[in-house]
Amino acid sequence: MQTTQPPTQPEQTPPPEAQARQELFANGFLAGLAAGILATGIMLLLNIEFHGVSLPEEMGSWITQLMPAPLFAFLHQLIGDDAKHVLVAIVVVGQCAVFGLAGGFFNQVSGHSSSAHPRPDGKSTTMRWSAGLLLALLLWLFSGLLLLPLFGSGLFGANTTSGLSGSMWSMGVVGLVYGLLYVLLRNLFSVREQVAKEALDAQAARERSRQTRRDVLRSGGLVLGVGVMGYLAWRFISNGLGSAGTNVAHITQNFKRKIVPPPTPNYGTLQPAQNLSPELTSNDQFYTVSKNLVSDPTVDARGWHMEIKGQVRTPYTLNYDEILQMPTRQQYESLMCISNEVGGPYMGNALWEGFPLSTLLESAGVKEGATKVVLHAADDYSDSIHLSKALEPTTLVAVRMNGQTLPQQHGFPARLLVPGIYGMKHVKWITGIEVVNYNFQGYWQNRGWDDAAPVRMTTRIDTPLTGATLTDGRTSYIAGVAFSGNKGISQVDVSLDGGASWQRATLKKPFSQITWVLWELSWTPKAGQYSVVARAIDLEGNVQDPAIASPAPAGSSGYHTISITVR
Repeated sequence: MQTTQPPTQPEQTPPPEAQARQELFANGFLAGLAAGILATGIMLLLNIEFHGVSLPEEMGSWITQLMPAPLFAFLHQLIGDDAKHVLVAIVVVGQCAVFGLAGGFFNQVSGHSSSAHPRPDGKSTTMRWSAGLLLALLLWLFSGLLLLPLFGSGLFGANTTSGLSGSMWSMGVVGLVYGLLYVLLRNLFSVREQVAKEALDAQAARERSRQTRRDVLRSGGLVLGVGVMGYLAWRFISNGLGSAGTNVAHITQNFKRKIVPPPTPNYGTLQPAQNLSPELTSNDQFYTVSKNLVSDPTVDARGWHMEIKGQVRTPYTLNYDEILQMPTRQQYESLMCISNEVGGPYMGNALWEGFPLSTLLESAGVKEGATKVVLHAADDYSDSIHLSKALEPTTLVAVRMNGQTLPQQHGFPARLLVPGIYGMKHVKWITGIEVVNYNFQGYWQNRGWDDAAPVRMTTRIDTPLTGATLTDGRTSYIAGVAFSGNKGISQVDVSLDGGASWQRATLKKPFSQITWVLWELSWTPKAGQYSVVARAIDLEGNVQDPAIASPAPAGSSGYHTISITVR
């Protein structure tokens, strides 16, 4: 009995025209991607060294503006201190991908035009340099007329610190680097591909290449996806495990918001305890936070000036030499970032030197009806404080920090100090002080963060570290810092049983009412598992809020809790 095999379907292959277009796109994409990586590096370098415009910086700022404050705070907590770097990496990778796509599509179009030198067999091999100049021009126009306005930076970055001219020339340089390198690499890839085709069967080589690329992309994407998800899951789990078991319901139920009269501070001498924060934070250890994704501004004092303007009778301008001649005074003050988690690291205490902001405002003569003072910075940052706060004697324009000229990363040549409110209001790199008669909303307020931003009282346990193991019967010290903005600290209580009972800690007398307070509790532990909690009471008798709240939009609250083992 004879059997017949069903006819096999011939393998479907793309038409020659489609294959040619795919090859053109692939070559153009690879050339565009490689050229884009270098061009992006040049862009970031020009931004850091010569104040050129940075598309990743502008796009990152735009993304954070679209992001609700709770989501921003959640991602910051989930990813940690590297959140800004992760965002930068994502934006930079995205920009390089756009460069690659631009190269791929441009090569498809130019592959059938006179911009390429045809071979006798009709295939395009080399591209003229003029095509690279055309591509550079198109990208320059696309960035200046579409992207930068979309990001709120104005036509050709007119609203950025770089200004119109600075943005136009820096984008021009980046475009030229990209366009010329693209042509060079595109031609190189084309020649190499042509040589390979002469040695191998074109269709077989192409199929093997496609399959390999698919496998690499699939496996690479899988590994990347698993890695990212694993990392985020690890951060989420570790953060969750790191929060020791506090009986929040019990603490909240028995919470007394205010004590009248306020407790008398229990000042005394503290014993040296490992990991306890120093009373003064050195300049290099003082936390730094800014909106900038790539780099903070480097201000040259020789060309810097500060304008006092707006709703004043006599606007004027000061240069750096003039502000150094103003009478100054010293002030110990602690700062805390509004994005600081309970027990977080974004706190510091320093000796500042400067002059009251009120001195500048009185010289200018504030007009009736003025309500707020807006601070403008060299990195396009802005924020505002109420006029009454600006006139307080402790609101300073600082020019020195811990006995040194104000460091660049902390706001040189001049920054604001506003005791009692979070660090986002302590504007760095001041270039303008503007008095206004309306409710100005600053950079972070437009992104959903609180405008008043009073510091919420907090206590941090510095030592022992969570998860530590102590020795049964050996005297140990539980110690840390407490801070309430401008209300001082009268008492710190420590619980060794998750908040069921409390012991009063010894306080080190602080430098001032607007600094943090160091505290310590001596303890001779017995074997077992302990959940250690700390809380504070300010000089007005207000008790630290035990209710757990994330930093967004008005600062975190809750009691710092650690778990320790005694053996």
